[in-house]
Amino acid sequence: MKTRFIRIRDITQLDLSKISVYDLGNRYIDAGGNMFGLRYNRANKKIEVIKIIRTPARGAGYYNQMMLRRRSAESSARQGSGDGGEDAVLDEGEEYGEVMGSADAPASMGAAGGDFNPDAFITETLQMMEGHKGRLNGIVMNIKNSNIVPVTDKMASTYLIDVFRSIDMDGVQRIDSVINNNKEFSSYPRSITYYLAKLDTRSKNIVDRLDNDSAKMRFIYLSEMFFAIRGLYRPLKQVFADLQGYLEQKEREEIARLSYYEEKYFQDAMTSIRNTVSEINAVLRGCKKLEDFIYNESRF
Repeated sequence: MKTRFIRIRDITQLDLSKISVYDLGNRYIDAGGNMFGLRYNRANKKIEVIKIIRTPARGAGYYNQMMLRRRSAESSARQGSGDGGEDAVLDEGEEYGEVMGSADAPASMGAAGGDFNPDAFITETLQMMEGHKGRLNGIVMNIKNSNIVPVTDKMASTYLIDVFRSIDMDGVQRIDSVINNNKEFSSYPRSITYYLAKLDTRSKNIVDRLDNDSAKMRFIYLSEMFFAIRGLYRPLKQVFADLQGYLEQKEREEIARLSYYEEKYFQDAMTSIRNTVSEINAVLRGCKKLEDFIYNESRF
């Protein structure tokens, strides 16, 4: 089967209802450089999205063990079902796929030659934001379409309306603000005096000790982006953590009454929420590295 590499903005663009077994050779690459593939799950006769991890030779043995254990468990579960097919074991340099529901977010954002690169981190984060902006709207629409909270349940409906407002204000609108802030620095930065007025005491003291305007603007830019990115993703992480816990409770109570399509909308929303939380955690880990970089004056 010929492999096709397809560029997408975000993995939530994929509509599995329109995908056939002839598409299983496709590889999808999102704005953040993550690669995804498709796998046919013979147990439930559905096509799943998996995240592709390219393993070097030195890591192949570990993944082989993981996959052998998983294959053994799946094989035991299939005993008596007549499905004796097995998937190939990972070989050196092959691709390892994890089902999207448990895929990990990139752990090395901003890494360049083993060192942290603040510009690479900011660029990768801005690209991820573009994908998140569409995904946040998609999560809201999927939850609404799932009918997991009936309109007759006024208290729960009011709660979701408040959450959706937070997702828009703390997520979508703030993403626009961060992106526009970055464009300002890149295209038409204001005076150093303007930015100095916005800095905290610790940052002002560092700027005062820097000996030229270029170094001062460099510090101010990285500092501004650090606070903007962290200020976006910290509250958004809390919003989604609360929403995920709430929906998991609703799932236990309400999933049985949903139609097939409503359940699909709900599961798509939950998958997107889990992936988003995982990616937010990766961004916040990068933010800590960016903070350490900024407050090391020798960098400037």
